[in-house]
Amino acid sequence: MTITKERKRAAWLYFQVIFATAVWGGAYPFTKHLVTEISPLSIITFRALVGVLALVLLTGSGLKAADFRPAVIWKVLVLSVLGVSAQQYLQAYALKYTLALHAGWLIAVTPLMVAGLMAALGEKIGPFKIAAFIAGFAGTLLVVLSKPGAAALPSTRGDLVFLATCAAWAVYVVFTRKWLTSWPQAKVTTLTMLIALLTVLPSWLLAGGPAEFQALTARGWASLAYLSVLSSALAYLFWNNSVEGLGAVKSSYFIYLEPFSTLLTAYLLLGERAAATAFAGGMFILAGVYLLGLNNKKAGEALNYA
Repeated sequence: MTITKERKRAAWLYFQVIFATAVWGGAYPFTKHLVTEISPLSIITFRALVGVLALVLLTGSGLKAADFRPAVIWKVLVLSVLGVSAQQYLQAYALKYTLALHAGWLIAVTPLMVAGLMAALGEKIGPFKIAAFIAGFAGTLLVVLSKPGAAALPSTRGDLVFLATCAAWAVYVVFTRKWLTSWPQAKVTTLTMLIALLTVLPSWLLAGGPAEFQALTARGWASLAYLSVLSSALAYLFWNNSVEGLGAVKSSYFIYLEPFSTLLTAYLLLGERAAATAFAGGMFILAGVYLLGLNNKKAGEALNYA
């Protein structure tokens, strides 16, 4: 009976981590469509609102009055800008100029950026990391320099902005590790979303954001529901559960699913097809992430890139 229960629990945890990474991969095509109907500011505000409400209702968040002291709040404010408000705003902006497919490949560079920052802070660089950086850099160049079509405009501008959001997320991960080491990841996520909501809400109201939703099409509402309910709420909840249940190392292996989820969703939703050079670049990036995983496994380090 105990073995059966453990197997069911493990299966449920694996489902959750697969769900989270697949949903995050599919978020870029939905965002690319949604920015044709409403502003990035409206997308951020709605996602943060639904995400906070869902996480508080489903997890209780564990927030206490002591968590809102100045010594903590300024750190969470920095994290909310890096990981939520500026992150999502710039990603939505970037997707106006590049393919969702490119975003799916480039987001996989984030673990390499985290490793690079840790190396800059004094962490030892071994041969696996060097090989990972080389593969990741080569893959990124192939993706950025590839064109979505012979007659299409270059997507380099959007790709570079999207890479900047990857760098911001890498800084977010490093700061979270150093600042809030005693906090559960679910608590960090909830508070950063709450602070992000409070900081963008005044600008959204002043800009007349609520009026934008009146013109949303059925497809726009479906995209907004996907981004807020699935991506900003359930995916974060499931990811946090899987990290606690399976461990950060096992959970992080499923990052490889994200680009392929983007690939499928972008084709079905937007009709995007991957250029051969972009696909090859994506494979180089994933190879770099794999090499980085080998390095961290050998060193006994935990990975957490979501």
